[in-house]
Amino acid sequence: MFELLWQYTMIFIMAALPWLEILIVIPIGVGMGLNPYGVGIVSFLGNFLPVLLIVYLLKWFQNTAFYMRWKQKRERKKAEKLAAQSEEKQEKKKNRGERAQRIFEKYGLPGLAFLGPAVTGIHLAAVIALSFKANKHATTIWMGVSLVAWTIALTVASYYGFDFIL
Repeated sequence: MFELLWQYTMIFIMAALPWLEILIVIPIGVGMGLNPYGVGIVSFLGNFLPVLLIVYLLKWFQNTAFYMRWKQKRERKKAEKLAAQSEEKQEKKKNRGERAQRIFEKYGLPGLAFLGPAVTGIHLAAVIALSFKANKHATTIWMGVSLVAWTIALTVASYYGFDFIL
């Protein structure tokens, strides 16, 4: 019993780590012979709870006096550096930022949320969404919906994939 609890705890911890997404954790858990439903639920919770922390703590942190002072100092340094750069370099940086913003506007928060686990990881996708001024509640909902879809698909694919191999 203790060993089973330990295995599910490790699945939860691995899913919560930004480097190990559910894309890796679910097949590992199902491959170990754990219950696919349990693996799916524990992996989802392990991956979604840090997203909640990131979304709500990041918004809280951005309203602190420390962050405001740091941001003003950063903007001042950026303006000084920008004044020293050539016109061409300034234009390249501006175009890069505008391109990223256009991509976000084109595919929106749902696109980022559904591509996030495969491309950047769901944790970084949440930070990216918030950096593009997405609503924190909408970010939480879309990241959650995306994780549910990915969890179900991966759990089914892992279960039937391992069943097919065996």
